[in-house]
Amino acid sequence: LSAALLFDAVHVVVGAVRALNRSQEVGGRALACAAPGIWAPGTSLMNYLRMVEYDGLTGRIEFNSKGQRTNYTLHVLEKGRDGHREVGVWYSNRTLAMDAATLAVNASDSLANKTLIITTILENPYVMRVGGAGGPERYEGFCVDMLQELAGLLKFRFHIKLVEDGLYGAPEPNGSWTGMVGELINRKADLAVAAFTITAEREKVIDFSKPFMTLGISILYRVHMGRKPGYFSFLDPFSPAVWFFMLLAYLAVSCVLFLAAR
Repeated sequence: LSAALLFDAVHVVVGAVRALNRSQEVGGRALACAAPGIWAPGTSLMNYLRMVEYDGLTGRIEFNSKGQRTNYTLHVLEKGRDGHREVGVWYSNRTLAMDAATLAVNASDSLANKTLIITTILENPYVMRVGGAGGPERYEGFCVDMLQELAGLLKFRFHIKLVEDGLYGAPEPNGSWTGMVGELINRKADLAVAAFTITAEREKVIDFSKPFMTLGISILYRVHMGRKPGYFSFLDPFSPAVWFFMLLAYLAVSCVLFLAAR
């Protein structure tokens, strides 16, 4: 990869120098490191470098106004026993195209006969501790039942381990994470199964499954019981007091208009 990038870089520089040489004479002169002078065609060469478009060993080579490479693709490879094979393409506009045949592979085969370390936290009714006091420590709850069902379907074994610091996970000033998120990042656990809140910061470092329960603030209101409209149903939008004051305002305005006309 380094050799391919170097090969493309040399070709880009050569193409920019040739384009610059067609517009002005390019020559070299000795420059001292401590001297304030700069190479005169340097600014023009940078502009020509941004204009280079080239299909090299590393794909399409183009640059934006800031000199950063753009409009390129990355090939997603999967390592196997028989070598690497391409399973998708990632484009610089942040889109990923995966091979449909690869997505159709049964994922359950990858977990068969493996033992996963599950990190979790005690919280009723999701994970509760039972036993202890001389006996073996066991756990039960919604998350444990779900793990047992998944283990039966995907044919894997698991070992539940409570998170050491008793936290869900929050970022530290030095960039590390606490709680279950930190154990996943540090490879101390393979999976976290708990009543986990999905936040934007956590989604940047770990992957979440689809939430099974969503909590939020809702507005409850009483269903209006329909009744047969009467002759005076048009009065329902306003209370009797509002109608009374509207009548007073009508009379007051009429009196003012009468006096003004007189």
